[in-house]
Amino acid sequence: MKITNGKIIMAVGIIHTVLTPVVYSKQFLSFAERFFFKINDGFMESQINYETFAAFWCLYFGLILFPLGALLDIVEKKNIMPPSAFIWTYLIVILIGVYMIPYGGMTIFMLPHSIYMLVRYRKNK
Repeated sequence: MKITNGKIIMAVGIIHTVLTPVVYSKQFLSFAERFFFKINDGFMESQINYETFAAFWCLYFGLILFPLGALLDIVEKKNIMPPSAFIWTYLIVILIGVYMIPYGGMTIFMLPHSIYMLVRYRKNK
């Protein structure tokens, strides 16, 4: 099995989706009790629950990454280079995440991956 950029992105999505109920079990159970609807009372509450926001974004990011990676995998299996707009958008999203959480997984894993994709695209252009 050939490891593609799409498979890497799918793996990150799976890891996020699977680990959210484990790492954020209390918040995840709260989400489930509300059927994943209105998981927070919004910005108007006096105390923001940062664990709830972290749990939501971890799960949401994982659910978004998997289909994105699957689509990219299909493109790469046909030996088609991903469009430059996709690569630049991916890099910008990663850079925003690196700025927001500089010592997280985006900095360690996804930033090098996005730079690799950009270098590979520019080389094959």
